[in-house]
Amino acid sequence: MQTAMILRRLETLPALSRAGKRVNGLHRLLRSSHLYERAYVKVSRNRGAATPGVDGQSFDGMTLERLANLARQVADGTYRPRPVRRVYIPKGNGKMRPLGIPTVDDRIVQEAARIVLAQIYDPVFSRHSHGFRTGRSCHTALEEIRNTWTGMKWLIEVDVRGFFDNIDHDILLRLLSKRIDDPRFIGLIEKMLKAGVMDDWTFERTYSGTPQGGVISPLLANIYLHELDEFMEEMRVASIREKRAGQIPPIRVYLARSPIIVPRSMRSAPVARTMPRSVTC
Repeated sequence: MQTAMILRRLETLPALSRAGKRVNGLHRLLRSSHLYERAYVKVSRNRGAATPGVDGQSFDGMTLERLANLARQVADGTYRPRPVRRVYIPKGNGKMRPLGIPTVDDRIVQEAARIVLAQIYDPVFSRHSHGFRTGRSCHTALEEIRNTWTGMKWLIEVDVRGFFDNIDHDILLRLLSKRIDDPRFIGLIEKMLKAGVMDDWTFERTYSGTPQGGVISPLLANIYLHELDEFMEEMRVASIREKRAGQIPPIRVYLARSPIIVPRSMRSAPVARTMPRSVTC
C-alpha cells in the first residue's frame, strides 16, 4: 500500500472507534514498509535501545531492505516473534523487577502494531487515565486533581501486584475483538504474547502476562485497564443518580475479590488513574 493511503486510513481510525464500530483491514496496513520505517525511527531512539535481545543484534546496520523484508514476513504470515530476554533491574524496595527485552526486529513490529492500536484506543480511553499515554504522566494526573478536586475525606490507592505478569491472554484478546474485526491482526498480537521468555538461556512458555520492557506492553495494559475505568465511571454516574433520588447506599467495588467501600464524599469525583502501581513523581 502506498504511504498516502496508509496515512489516510490511519486518520480514519479514531472516528470509527469513537462511533463504536469494529475496525477491519488492520493487517493490510502492516504490509507497508512505511510503518516499519516510522517504527524504527521511534524505537531506535528509546532509552535502552542498545540493549540486545536473545539474538544479540542491535540497531546498527539497519537497512531499508531489512525493514521491507520484515513487512513481507508479517504480510505472508511467516513472521515469528522470538522469545524475550529476561533481565532484572533493582526496585526501590530492594527487590528485583523482571524485564523482557525483545529482539530489534520484534521491537519494530511491536511499534508498528502499537501505532495502529493507538489510533483505535487513545480516542476512547478515559480522560482521567494518565499512565503510559502520549503527553500524560503522573504529573498531569496530579495537575488534574489540583484543578478539579475541591476536597476529599478518603484517598484509596490500589496496587495490583504483578499486573504485567498476570494479564490473562484470552481476556485481552477478547477485549481486542470488541473493537477489532481482523483475526489476522489479533493473531499477530497473540503471537507476541505467547513468544516465551529466555531466562539464563532457559526457555519458558508464557501462558499469561505481557512482558515489562516490550514496546507494545504499556498500551495492551491500558486496553485491559480501560474496562476498569469504564466500570468505575458507570458506578460513579449511578451513585450520583441514587443520591439525587435520595438513595445513598455505600458503593462496593470488587477488585481482586476484595470489597472496597467507597465513601460518599468521593462519589461525585472523577478517578484519575496512572497505572495499577505506586508512582513516585
